[in-house]
Amino acid sequence: MEDDLETREELQSVLENFVAELYIAKNGREGLNLYREHRPDIVVTDIQMPEMNGLSMAADIKAINADQPIVILSAYNDVEYLFRSLELGIQHYITKPISIERLLNKLCDISEQLNWVHEVEKSRKLLEQYKLLVDAKAIVAKVNLNGTIVYANSYYCNLSGYSEAELLGQHYLFNIETGQATLIEDLETTVLAKKKWQGVLKQISKTGDTYVVDVTIVAIVNHQGDIEEFVALLVDITEQFKKFERLSIGLEQDLIQQNHYLREYESAMEVGTLLCVIDTTGTIISANQNFSALIHYTADELQGNSLCQLVQNCDEFKAEALNKALHQGHSSMIVNIKDKKGEQRVLSTVFVGIHNEQGDIHSIMALSQDITEIIQLHEEMIETQKELIYILGEVIENHSHETGSHIKRVALMSELIASKYGLDKEHSTMIKIASSLHDIGKVGLPHELLCKTGKLSADEYQIVKKHAEIGFNLLKQSEKPLIKMAATIAHQHHERYDGTGYPDGLFGADIALEARIVSIADVFDALCSKRVYKEPWPIEYILTYFESNKSSQFDPQLVDILIQNIDEILQIRKQLSGSNA
Repeated sequence: MEDDLETREELQSVLENFVAELYIAKNGREGLNLYREHRPDIVVTDIQMPEMNGLSMAADIKAINADQPIVILSAYNDVEYLFRSLELGIQHYITKPISIERLLNKLCDISEQLNWVHEVEKSRKLLEQYKLLVDAKAIVAKVNLNGTIVYANSYYCNLSGYSEAELLGQHYLFNIETGQATLIEDLETTVLAKKKWQGVLKQISKTGDTYVVDVTIVAIVNHQGDIEEFVALLVDITEQFKKFERLSIGLEQDLIQQNHYLREYESAMEVGTLLCVIDTTGTIISANQNFSALIHYTADELQGNSLCQLVQNCDEFKAEALNKALHQGHSSMIVNIKDKKGEQRVLSTVFVGIHNEQGDIHSIMALSQDITEIIQLHEEMIETQKELIYILGEVIENHSHETGSHIKRVALMSELIASKYGLDKEHSTMIKIASSLHDIGKVGLPHELLCKTGKLSADEYQIVKKHAEIGFNLLKQSEKPLIKMAATIAHQHHERYDGTGYPDGLFGADIALEARIVSIADVFDALCSKRVYKEPWPIEYILTYFESNKSSQFDPQLVDILIQNIDEILQIRKQLSGSNA
């Protein structure tokens, strides 16, 4: 949607070559009517339009479809509209003047995301069909951690003679025939160790008759490796068992029967599971078709090669997966595997030790779920948040005029100080990004105060001090960790270590560490830079200033880190020396 005729016609002439169907509107109301009629995959809209603006239209579209991808075309001075876009859950922005290349790249990225979502939905529906197939052909029950039955399919109800309502809430042993205590103890020990248990149990139906079932029970674990519930697959072998008793079938016949069910279970595993079996050194013994097809190898190409050759971090794989499985019987981890085409797949994998008759582990079964698309979608969402923050940082620069590359330098200096302080890479990176909004509150200050060349009056200074609270109020409603950190930095970066700062007079460690770090980077770069009201200070004067204000204005430990790493700090200024640097 675009109200400017020339821009609209230019975009139409370009986009017609890249999309299957294109709908053009000159205002928000016309665009909303087109959306209701055609439901396009992607909506692209300007903010400022007659009759109904782009954000009002976007709000109505989000009410119809909360997941609808919307691209906002925004000028740098549309700050309040950017925040409204964030509240609506809009993740895609293009700043004006419009770059056709950037717009096409954005549309391609969104199309890829939509394809990923469609594929995930397709997989989910396929899994639902598998579940329906299992329920239609197998006897299935689920038991929670308390041993209570929480699900029983119709086959189980028919076999036991109890209705679903009568089974749910019962302890799973309520209808077990007596005299099987040793078997039950082995069952519980095995499944609590997250191993598969298989055996024959005698149960009593509602009518009092005894029936015999071949039972396979597995623990269902979450992504952290904790047991959530247990699933039991049962096979009614009452008739076979009675024949066994009547005819005294020997061990050989019993072994044939077990092998039959083993082949059945292997066939079921082949349908919906990524399965790879390795020996105790990590060498691949076998891989099912799903696993080999996912990484574009044949089973024969994989057999005999080390799984370590495919895993991105071999040392971590050996320590966290292989060794734990060998010593504890099981393990789990997120495994990054490079396929035959050189592309990376991310697998959530459970490793289960397979024991021989002597009880020793002779091989390890790796059961995996492909979570590549989920990880990519998550990373795309994080990058969208970062992109919005950088856009807002540029808005602040444009509004303040004199800052030059100040925001970028403060971001990199804050990251360096955080890293030298001992924070991990993820935390340090978050501080770098969030610091870009430390002066976001200045968008609410009169422009003439920000550009004043002389000393501020007492009243003017009180107005300027309000930018800390303005910035906090702009950001505080977000639940996103990155924005919440930015809100804290915006609010507290003018607090002083001795409690004499503003707006709340916080003291020492009551000031958030992130704000203490950004405060030092902000003041250091400001003193180094030319402003409308001052010339840059010599570096020796600046270091003396920080030394003399340890424990009063600044955290003394962070001041020491600044001074000890001054060469790297100055290198950042050199690399990003703007016009006012």
